[in-house]
Amino acid sequence: MKYFYYVIAVVLVVTILAVLFLPGVDDFVEQTFQRYLGRAAR
Repeated sequence: MKYFYYVIAVVLVVTILAVLFLPGVDDFVEQTFQRYLGRAAR
């Protein structure tokens, strides 16, 4: 279970760094989160 939390932390840090330094990634991340949150809300 500890491994799962490490993976989540690494993915979160990589996502934040990508959004900060790579143009266009923020739109992709936003669309992805909206897609998953839309499914969860149904």
